[in-house]
Amino acid sequence: MYKMTKQQFILPLFLFLGLLAQAQESSFSFSLAEAQQYAIEHSYQSQTANKEVEKSKRKVKETISTGLPQINASGSYQNFLELPRQLVPAEFFGGNEGEFAEVVFGTEQQMGIDITATQLLFDGSYFVGLQASKVYLELTKNDQQKSETEIKKMVTQAYGNVLVTEKNVDILENNVKNLEENVVETQALYENGFVEEQDKDQLELLLANAKNAHEQAKRQIQISRNQLKFILGIDITESIQLTQSLEEIAEENQSQDYLNQAFDVSNHIDYKVINTQEKATELLWKQQKSTYLPKLNAFFTYQQNSYSNEFNFFDDSRWFPTEVVGLNLSMPIFSSFGRNHRIQQAKIDYEQVNIAKKQVEQQLLIQAENAKSEYTFALNQFATSKSNLDLAQRIYDKTKIKYDEGVSSSLELTQANNQLLETQGNFISAALQLINAKANLDQALNNY
Repeated sequence: MYKMTKQQFILPLFLFLGLLAQAQESSFSFSLAEAQQYAIEHSYQSQTANKEVEKSKRKVKETISTGLPQINASGSYQNFLELPRQLVPAEFFGGNEGEFAEVVFGTEQQMGIDITATQLLFDGSYFVGLQASKVYLELTKNDQQKSETEIKKMVTQAYGNVLVTEKNVDILENNVKNLEENVVETQALYENGFVEEQDKDQLELLLANAKNAHEQAKRQIQISRNQLKFILGIDITESIQLTQSLEEIAEENQSQDYLNQAFDVSNHIDYKVINTQEKATELLWKQQKSTYLPKLNAFFTYQQNSYSNEFNFFDDSRWFPTEVVGLNLSMPIFSSFGRNHRIQQAKIDYEQVNIAKKQVEQQLLIQAENAKSEYTFALNQFATSKSNLDLAQRIYDKTKIKYDEGVSSSLELTQANNQLLETQGNFISAALQLINAKANLDQALNNY
C-alpha cells in the first residue's frame, strides 16, 4: 500500500494555507483614519483629481513647447491635364504688331518637397501664457487638496453611519431577546392566573413590533456599508471590517481644545482656491493687454522641386533646390476699439474675483464660528444622552423587578421598555451628531 511521506503531506498543506491567506486578503479592515487614507488613494473622486493634476502638468509643457522651434514638412504633386496658356505680343516672335500669340509654360507634371522651421522671437501673450499655465497647475493642486478634505469628511460620516446602523441592530436585537423572555414569563403567569390576558397580549404585540423593527434595521446595514465602500473606491462585492466602535470614535471626538483652536483664514483651502483664481484672472487681464504688442517670428524654408512631362521624378529627373530665411513681424494697429473693450472686460473679471475673495473670507469666518457652536451643542447632547441612557436602564430594571413581583402592570413595563429604546436611539443619534459635528469643524478649521 502507498504511504504518504511527511514532506508530501506538509507541502500541499502549506499550499492550501497560502491560497486561504490570499483569499482572506480580499477582505478590507479599517480604522477611521485608515479608511480616510485609503479613500484618498483609491476613491473615484481622488483618482479624478489626480488625473486633473497630471493633465495640468501636461498643459504647462504644451504651453512651453509653443515657444520652442517648430519644424514642419510638406509635399505636393500636380498633374496638369491641360497646361495653362498665356498670351504674349506676336511681334516678339516676328509676328504682326498688335497681334498676340499663345504660348505654354511649364511641364505637365511637377513635384515638390519642403521643410520649414519657425522660432518665436517675441510674443507678449506667450510669456503671460507661461505664467497662466503654472497658475492653472496650482489651481488643480488646490482642487486636489480640497477634494481630499471632502473625501475625509465623507468617509467620517459614512463610517459613522455604518456604526450607527450596526449599533441600532444590536440594541433592537437585545430588546427582542428581553421581550421574548418577558413573553415566556408572562405566558406562564397567565396560565397560572397571576396576570390578565390583556397584559399577555400587550407584550406579544410589543414583541411583534420589535421583531419587525429589528429586521428593517438589519437591511440598513448593507445599504450603509455599500455607501462606505463606494466612497472608498472598493467594489461592493468585497467585504469590509470596521475596527472602531461608535462609542470609541465619539469619545475620541470629545475635547474642548478644538473650540479654542486659532483659525487662520489664509491657510484654509477655500481661501487658497479663490486666491489662485485671483492670480489667474489678473494674468488674463495682462494677456489682453499684451495684444497691443507686436509678434516676431523667424523662419527658414528649404524646398526641392522637380518638373517633367512624365512621372519619373524618382528616376533621372532633376531637382531644383530653394532656401529661404526671414522674419515675420505682425503689428496690431487699429481694431475699432475691440481690444480695449476686451481689456476692460478682463479688468472687470479681476475686480469681481477681488469681491468674491472678500466674500469667501467672511464666509469662512462665519462657518468656523457656526461649526464651533454646533460642535459645542453636540458635545452637550452626547453627554446628556449618555447620562439619560444610564437613567433609563435603571428605570427599566426596577420596573421589570416590580412586574415580576406583580406590583407593576404590563403597561408600565411597556412604557419603561419604550422609554429605554427611545433613550438608546437618542444616544446613538447624539454620537453620530457629535461625529458629524467634529467632521464639519475639522473642515471649517482646515484640520484635514
